[in-house]
Amino acid sequence: MKKIDLSHVRIALIASMALIFLACVKEINPVQEPGPVITGFRPNSGIIGSPVTIYGNYFIPPVAPEKVSGLLNNTSIVKFNGIVAEAEYVYQDNIGKQRINTIVPLGATNGQITVTANGITTASLEDFVITIPTYLSNVTVTTVSDYSGIDLDIDSEGNLYVANNESFEIFKITPNGAKTTLLSTFNDANRGAPMGIAVDSDGNVYATVGNTIRKIFPDGTAIILAGSESNDYGYADGQGAEARFNIPWGITVDASGMVYVADFANYKIRKITPDGTVTTLAGSTYGSVDGPANMAQFAVPNGIKVDSKGNVFVAEAVKIRKITPDGNVTTVAGSIGGYYDGPAADAQFNNPRSIAVDTSGNMYITDSNNFVVRRISPDGRVVTVAGSTFGVLDGPGASAVLPN
Repeated sequence: MKKIDLSHVRIALIASMALIFLACVKEINPVQEPGPVITGFRPNSGIIGSPVTIYGNYFIPPVAPEKVSGLLNNTSIVKFNGIVAEAEYVYQDNIGKQRINTIVPLGATNGQITVTANGITTASLEDFVITIPTYLSNVTVTTVSDYSGIDLDIDSEGNLYVANNESFEIFKITPNGAKTTLLSTFNDANRGAPMGIAVDSDGNVYATVGNTIRKIFPDGTAIILAGSESNDYGYADGQGAEARFNIPWGITVDASGMVYVADFANYKIRKITPDGTVTTLAGSTYGSVDGPANMAQFAVPNGIKVDSKGNVFVAEAVKIRKITPDGNVTTVAGSIGGYYDGPAADAQFNNPRSIAVDTSGNMYITDSNNFVVRRISPDGRVVTVAGSTFGVLDGPGASAVLPN
């Protein structure tokens, strides 16, 4: 009688039993998905209704980098010190990091931000601070024009000059509301979008357009004062077409016709003489360091204004800086990104942009990502002039709503 070899049968039975056991263990102890990770948030302070971005990962199950396309539906729960916030979407970049754009909810108080996902709650290491603005009294906001733009200036007769980067236009609006287009680059082969605008006492209009500096005379003639005619970017001092800029943004002009430009992506402040000769007034590499002009650092400067004494004021990421005529750079106001009124050194801004200076030395700042206008007085106090949350609504300064 032939002997039956049961060794293979035993091996098969053992393997089957092992698989059944592992399946049971997995059912009893399912694999736990990773909990959310919060690496930080910006800004660190703001009013109710202001936007906040939370950075980290595993707010939602990660998506393969090749499948990432814009916003992803959010399934996590975001809270500000226990109060649920609206957070409809998560954004994931191509290296797997995620962020949530949310707003500070009604009823929120100072405290940690938490994110709950996969049944796990993670808290931020730092508290978010709710801002209580100090409003300037007797301020009323009214709409002057229905035309929008990214920057504007006004002449002595009340005419508004507007740079509109969306329509690729520079236009003038008279006090009675009539609009005249001074320059359009919409159909230019090497078109650039207008970003900053300034007008001098003779009615000449200066604008940053693409990587060039344009000048428009009162008779409507427009020239490239400095920068490449083909809109090439770079960094080079020189005369006219020899000069190079990299996203020049804010622009201002003094009484003698000297033009000053915030060269955004070169992290420098440039000066242009009436004949188009460009030199670097201040700035070196990216940063925010005070000191001699050639060693000082700026962080993506955009707003700029020169006063009657030759001081040049610059708005950058979270600070307001000053360049004196003797070439020294100091910080006028600002500390870290956020929203806080008070002494200049403690005040917080979130992407300040345009600057205006009145005859009394008060400085007015459009605090873009806080959707407010702020004032810095000569004694160094920062207050809020007008604005609260994003939108368009006229009325008293404390209740008016401004776009960014």
